[in-house]
Amino acid sequence: MSAMLLSATPVAAAPRDLNVQTDCGAKGDGGADDTDKIQACISRAAGSGQAVYIPTGVYRLTGQLRIANHNTTIYGTSSATTTLVQTNGTAHIFHISNDGNPIDRIQIRDLEMFYSTPNPTGFGILCNNCWRTYFQQLNIGRAATNAFMSTGIWVNDGNQVFVQDSVITYASKQSLYFAEVGDVYLSDLEINQYDDSTGSVGAVFDTGVGGIYAINVNVTGGHTGFLFQNSQNKVPPNFGFFTNCLADTLNGVGWNFQAAQSMRLTNSWSATAAVHGVIVKDVDGLSITDSRIYNNGGDGILVEPGARNLTIKDSTITGNSRGAPRRHYGINVSAGVSDFQILGNMIGTADGFANTQAYGIYIAPGASDNYMIVANEVRRNLSGGLQNGATGANKVVANNL
Repeated sequence: MSAMLLSATPVAAAPRDLNVQTDCGAKGDGGADDTDKIQACISRAAGSGQAVYIPTGVYRLTGQLRIANHNTTIYGTSSATTTLVQTNGTAHIFHISNDGNPIDRIQIRDLEMFYSTPNPTGFGILCNNCWRTYFQQLNIGRAATNAFMSTGIWVNDGNQVFVQDSVITYASKQSLYFAEVGDVYLSDLEINQYDDSTGSVGAVFDTGVGGIYAINVNVTGGHTGFLFQNSQNKVPPNFGFFTNCLADTLNGVGWNFQAAQSMRLTNSWSATAAVHGVIVKDVDGLSITDSRIYNNGGDGILVEPGARNLTIKDSTITGNSRGAPRRHYGINVSAGVSDFQILGNMIGTADGFANTQAYGIYIAPGASDNYMIVANEVRRNLSGGLQNGATGANKVVANNL
């Protein structure tokens, strides 16, 4: 028998990553201006297909780092040892943009970045029309410096944006902002806001954001935890799934649904807000399930006119109205709100919190209709369990204890 010899084309070895120190002359000593050196490596990688490695060190920047090409990866040794310090308060640290065209497959990971100048207006990362983009294992901002950045990560347009395993600290406006982005994936994030802030937001989901998948996102301090809005009056944020997400704010609302469609909160939390734990306004489709609405200054959940298709189920709502006992409620439904369900909740003293809520459930006098209030435990509240002023005929109110 004769053997047939098969030949195969050799696979070319991947090019070695570019090192900003050895290949492009960056110092990383905290004193030299490394902006042009790092930018030179990024520009060189655009033609070679190489990744850009920033080794351990402190890299001083005086301008933004621009990424304008597909398939760009920039990474450090770790977010504890590779630090970018922006000294120009008006410059972003990273600006990812292809002059309005889609830019695809960008990855930034294992870096610390912050501003050394007080009250900067720049962003940690500005990303325009980004597709299949990954931000991973980043520390953005540093509490000890009190040098707040305007925004941690801002993404406008694009699809499939991932923010993972990262910490964002002391953004003066918002830590995360998304608009016109499809499929946003957030996981294992710690967002620390300045305690005295009266306007900061942990995460903003604006016009046209669709497909939000968030798990283990923790917002503490500052003003608002999560904000859903439609500033461009087009399509509101839609189809969001939040699991194990926490808003533990000080000066504002935990979850502020000003405009949204089809949102789901599961095993999530709102606590210690100065006003209301959750505000539901112009929302079509919101489910709050197996969650904890604790110890808020105002109502636990305030449902305003314009809300519809709301379900609050299997959750614990306790210790609210803590700033003025007997003034606010566990759940407060405004006059005329229809199409809602309140099912199987513990609303009243529980889990060690004080008995501060007026009524567990308060439905304001008015034409609310098409609703169910069933199987809730509402005994332990200061004024009573359920106060229902609705006049609608299509309702089921039963088996509440």
